[in-house]
Amino acid sequence: MTGDAAVAQPSQAAVGSVLPDARMSLGPAVLADLFPEGESYRRSLVTYTVLLTLASLIAAFGLYQDSVASIIGAMVVAPLGGAILAFAGSLVTGRTAWQSRTFLQVVLSAAGVIAIGAAVSLIMADPLVLNPSIDARTQPGLLDLGVALAAGAAGAYVTVRHTGTDALPGVAIAVALVPPLATVGICFELGRLDDAGGALLLFLTNFAAIVVAASIVFIIARAIPAPTQLRERRRLRNAFIASMLALALIAVPLVWNSVSVAQATLDANAAAPLVRAWIGDRDLTVTEYAIDGERFSMTLVGPDRPADAADLAEALSAELNKQVQLDVEWIPSARQRATASP
Repeated sequence: MTGDAAVAQPSQAAVGSVLPDARMSLGPAVLADLFPEGESYRRSLVTYTVLLTLASLIAAFGLYQDSVASIIGAMVVAPLGGAILAFAGSLVTGRTAWQSRTFLQVVLSAAGVIAIGAAVSLIMADPLVLNPSIDARTQPGLLDLGVALAAGAAGAYVTVRHTGTDALPGVAIAVALVPPLATVGICFELGRLDDAGGALLLFLTNFAAIVVAASIVFIIARAIPAPTQLRERRRLRNAFIASMLALALIAVPLVWNSVSVAQATLDANAAAPLVRAWIGDRDLTVTEYAIDGERFSMTLVGPDRPADAADLAEALSAELNKQVQLDVEWIPSARQRATASP
């Protein structure tokens, strides 16, 4: 169902003339390789299921190990991107049966990866905090949407061109599909439902962006129904509008997250000089520093007692022109030095 690169067909007008390099521009294309039939379809399903299961295990264990190499390996092995490209191709070409078939395949695949992630989390020791590899997939933003749109367009481009084998691994790495789903399962099993929702939003963002970007590329490549196929062209129009609306709805929380992150960064930059002035010449080190809306929290480690937190809260409120709820944790530390000689 995922298929290899489809063969592009040159236009009749170009036959017999000097053809430009077909790899450098889009032209008439067929997407038949995305929709195998009969025994080929059954074999592709077996291969798809085996690779997706292995990729899910690699991703789940890699996330727990905080192993970037393992996570990248899972992205390359996973065939889920091909199924999503097939769904986009079915929308563009008006294949209604394949639309249902490929969409169901994506849904069942996502559920399977989530289940494997939860199963791995069940047998592993519960972490006290999420490691960076897991935490990074729980707060998607507009940058993730941009990456997914570009990667979806690249995947569709190599599908209708002869250069797919070299570029597809890069596409798979660029747009993460299995790691966010494995993160959903891990966070769900840990009872961190907000983090699971964030990871699921990241997957839905990638899914919608790939579908929209791939559909646009397929349309430019003229892999659309003929003008006489009015019913199929109407289905294409309705499906494309629905995809755009879904992408717009998904973009709303991404915009909110991005604005929140940007505001927190601005507040942190404005607050940093005030925190340093408040600490003064005391022997204290800031080990943790977080801002979430009106909530400011920090952890100080050192032998000296910090100044009154109320003074810092007032300075922050005046500087940022908003209410500030400050939480300061001080961890006293003592240092001993000794010298001995025979």
